[in-house]
Order: sequence, then C-alpha cells, then structure tokens
Amino acid sequence: MNTMNFKLIATAGYPEMAQKIRRIAEEMGIYVTVVEGILQEAASEVKNIIENEKGYEVVISRAGTAQALREVIDLPVVNHDSDHFDLLQSFIRAKQLGEKVCFITYPEDGFLFNFRNIMDVIGFEVTILPYKNGEEMIEQIKKAREMGIDVVAGGGIRAAAIVRNYGMKAMYLSTSERTIKRAITLASKVAQDRIFIKEKAERLNAVINSSVEGILFLNKLGQVESCNHAAEKMFKVKENEILRKKADQLFDSELKYLLKLPNLAARNNFTYNNINVTCEPLIVDQVRIGTVITCRKVSSIQKLETKIRRELHQKGLVAKYTFDDVVHQSQNTKKVIQLARDYARTDSTVLIIGESGTGKELFAQGIHNASQRKEGPFVAVNCAAFPESILESELFGYVDGAFTGARRGGRQGVFELAHGGTIFLDEIGEIPAHIQTRLLRVLQEKVVMRIGDDKVTPVDIRVIGATNQKLWNLVQEGKFRLDLYFRLSVLLLENPPLSKRPKDIPVIVNHFLKKSNSQLMFEEFSEELQQFFLTYSWPGNVRQLENVLERLHLRVKDIESERDFIRDVMNETATATQTLNSQSGLYVELGSMEEIEQQVIAQMLQRHDHNRTLVAEQLGISRTTLWKKLNRGAAQ
Repeated sequence: MNTMNFKLIATAGYPEMAQKIRRIAEEMGIYVTVVEGILQEAASEVKNIIENEKGYEVVISRAGTAQALREVIDLPVVNHDSDHFDLLQSFIRAKQLGEKVCFITYPEDGFLFNFRNIMDVIGFEVTILPYKNGEEMIEQIKKAREMGIDVVAGGGIRAAAIVRNYGMKAMYLSTSERTIKRAITLASKVAQDRIFIKEKAERLNAVINSSVEGILFLNKLGQVESCNHAAEKMFKVKENEILRKKADQLFDSELKYLLKLPNLAARNNFTYNNINVTCEPLIVDQVRIGTVITCRKVSSIQKLETKIRRELHQKGLVAKYTFDDVVHQSQNTKKVIQLARDYARTDSTVLIIGESGTGKELFAQGIHNASQRKEGPFVAVNCAAFPESILESELFGYVDGAFTGARRGGRQGVFELAHGGTIFLDEIGEIPAHIQTRLLRVLQEKVVMRIGDDKVTPVDIRVIGATNQKLWNLVQEGKFRLDLYFRLSVLLLENPPLSKRPKDIPVIVNHFLKKSNSQLMFEEFSEELQQFFLTYSWPGNVRQLENVLERLHLRVKDIESERDFIRDVMNETATATQTLNSQSGLYVELGSMEEIEQQVIAQMLQRHDHNRTLVAEQLGISRTTLWKKLNRGAAQ
C-alpha cells in the first residue's frame, strides 16, 4: 500500500529485475511504476507515461538508460547501478555457463568499475565491451561472437535476445535488493524535497502574483526567470514567452528597452517612461545570483498617495500649512522660520513657546511638512480643552470595558493614530501630574499602554509640544515634572509676539484683507490708522489682528468712526483703571524702552486728536524729534 503522496517510476532491463523492484517497492509502501527496457526505447516510454499521468516526481534507472532519460525528461534521475559485489557474483555465475565470458556495459564518466580488481578476485579474465547507444551495443555483440565468447553478461532483455540469436548464452546482470532499496529510499527523499520546494515556490508565487507591483527576476546571465501577473499586464507580455530569455531575445516592447538599461547593474531606484523602477541584487554567500526588479506606474503611486491623503484628511490627520504660509517680512520671523526648518531635519522633540495667537500650530505643521514624516499623519491635541479623565483616554486610548461608558471594542488614542507621523500637544503645561508620568514613558520608550490594558503598543512618532506659559516656572512650583521638561525641550522654538515684529504687520494686514475680499490695503489706511496698527501692543497677537481687521472692514466709514474704532480696540484690552478715558495716566505694557516710548506716543496722539505740536509740547520734545520717533517706530 502506498503511504506516500508522490509516485516514482523505474526502468528495468529484464523481467526478473522488474518483478524485484515491484516487490521491494510494495514492501516499502511506495508507489513505483516499472518500465521494462533499456536506452532510448525505455526513455521514450517513460516520457510518454509522465506526460499523460501527473504526480511522478523521480525516475530510477541505470547506466545508459539513465543518460537517455536525462535527455528527454525534466525529472531528476536516481541511479541504481550494480556495485562491485553484484558484478563479482554475476561474473562467477556466467563462468559456470561457459568458458569465455564478456560484459557489455555503458561506461559512465567518473563512475567506472575497477574491473582489474574484480578479475584478480575471481581468478579469470572477463572481456569488457563498452557501448554508448543501441547500435554500438549490437556491434559489440557481433564482436563478441567473432571473438568466440560463450557467455555475454549485461545489456538487458533486448541484448539477451540478440545474443541468443548469435548462438551465445545470455545472462542478466543482477542487482542486489540492498542496492534497489537504497535507490528507492534516495528517490523518495528527492521526491519529498521536490514537493516541499514546489509548495514553497507556489506560496511565494501566490504572494508575488498578489502584488500590484510588477516583479521580475533576472538570473546572473541576465535571463528572465520569473515574471508576475502585474508585470505581464504592465509590459503587455506573457511569462512563458519571455522566460529564460535575455533582453536582446525579446520582441520590441517597453520591457526589452527597460532590461537593457545600465541602471539595473546595481541597487538602484529610478523612473523610466512613467514607471518607478527599483533594482535589488540577490546575493547568496557573497555571490550575486540575480536581480529582483520591482516596477510601479508613477500614476498608480500618485493615486495611492492621493487616496491616503484623502483618508487622513477625512480623519483630520493632515497638516495643511507649510513654512510658505507664514506671512512675514521681518528678520525676526525669518530667523525663527530658518531655525524651524533646521529642526525639521531631525526627529527630536520640539517645544514651541509663544503667546496665544502667535501661530504655534502653524509652525508645528510647517515642521511636520518639512520633515521626513510629511507623508504620515499629523495629529493635534489641545491639552487644555479636555477634562482630566477624558484627556487621558484621548491621549492613550482604552480597551473594551476599561471604564463605564467605554466604547465596545476599545479605541485608539492619539499617540497610536499619529504612528509614523507627528503629534502636536498644544497647551502642554495644562497636563495633570499623573498624565505627565505616562507621557514621559511614551517619550522615553516609544510605547503606549491603553487604559485598562496590560500590554504595550510600539509607536513611531515625533512629539511637538507648545505652551504660552513659562514651563520652567511650573517646574520650580512643582506643577510640571523636571524630567519631562527636559524631554520636551530638546529643541526650543520661541515665537515672538506681534509687538516684537511690527514690520510684519503691514503684510499680515494685507493678507487678511485679501482673504476677506476687501478692496482695502494697509498702504491706503490713514496715517493715524497705520500708526495705531504699528504701535498697538496686540496682546492677542495675529488672532486678535485678524478679528480687528474684520471689525474695521464693517465699521470704519469716515475719520470720526476711525477714531472711535481705535479707542474701542484700545479700551477693550485695558483694565477698568487703565482706559484711555483716564486723564490721570497712561496704560502701557512691559517691553523695551523703545516699545514703551512708542506706546506712550501712540496714546498721547490718540488723547490729543493727533495734534503733533501739542503732543510734542506735552512730552517735552521738539516736533522734529517726535516725527523722527514716529518714523523709527514705523520702521521697526
């Protein structure tokens, strides 16, 4: 009974040998089909069987028949040639049948018998007559008759018939059971290895053919050995038409010209005719055995990129702004942008410090889009916008049943959502102490543990924090962890307030006016209004400026309404005892002497209806000096 999932086929030169092989194979539980015959005749029959009946893995044969088989079939051939002991026994039996003995044999290079040693052992001479094919075998039998040979050993059933026709005795060359068993065992092992390799190759082919990328493999001779379905479709070829062919042997096609490119000689990535091509040499034991070529249409890459971006956009996980969106013309802002560009080239944590409304998230998005993570998600979280309990679940996520009201199946936190990209933690100084501890672990270990879970998830993220507070003061007060502060502030970026960069105000004003479809421009403002925009402290920074401009567009119709507008804006950010209506003093914000001076001048001009002569007199300076100070303030 056959217990194996493969079939073998064997050749036998004579009936007794065929019966012996069948018996031994049955005892071993291995399916073996036996074909009687030798040389090309046997090879032809074996070829016919394996072409019409699937499942054969290995052929067992001997001598010249084995060689004939290798020329017509594509299966491995295992030899079961007789050994020296088999020959010795056969020659002794032949001697018992006649005085003069010869042996007709197919000599295999590298596997020749030592006939001299055998004859020394048996004590008589045996004539050796070699042949390479059927015709030569017949000629050697004729020669044996001419030599007066009594017994001819070897050659199989066909040779035996010819020998007898010539009046000589024929004897088959015996093969021991041990030799046959060893041959069947070896053939079985080869068959099992072949099945294992074929199954592995099928799995690999399934993976390769499921790829949307075109994949080809060139052997070390430059011949195509493998081509998946995507490559067939891409280059409009069939695998069976190009296998084992070099580029020069292919018919005119895009593939032919691609394979002739010198770029394939080494590891490379390039674009050819709207196809992105990657070459990867395959090296085994420091020897290059071929090249894997991966091809993808540039258009399909762009479509995939668009799809990913669309999905991220739907989730709100994209950074819309770049450094080009920072409206400016001052040197102060230029320096901050350049520093941020330098930071974008690294993967270290960044802490952005700046007053409310200075564009901290705009710079965070700019850093993300200028970094190697620009294709990944950008996740922004305002840490001051959530209650403590909700903030923790938003940041770290939770598992099913972690707390009452938890979503079934759990939920990813923003750190997991930001995997492969950047997470922006705004108002980071508002994070409670116990969450600071968990955040520190994320920064140190790059792992996240969901609420209610007992295992961690690795994350690949870059953290950008932002605050409008003095974090160091919070550290000294014990409200912010010292180790977390230094983890966050690897790279510091300070956004200057609008009052520190008055040169940016005109271009920012024009930007917002254009955005609101206004026909106005800063240069068209009255001198009084320009002075107000340039000298006002702007405690709400750019965000306040944008709101004020929208109000200006709706309210200001004439000079009188313009003055009321300016007064209202300044009163809006003054305290009850520091309004412009107070004649007993002026309200100024801390700053440099020049900044305080500009605030004093602006408020005095407002108080005295822009009468420069009266203001100069009140300040104790000449009108010319006042004019110079105003111009210097406008130039800053």
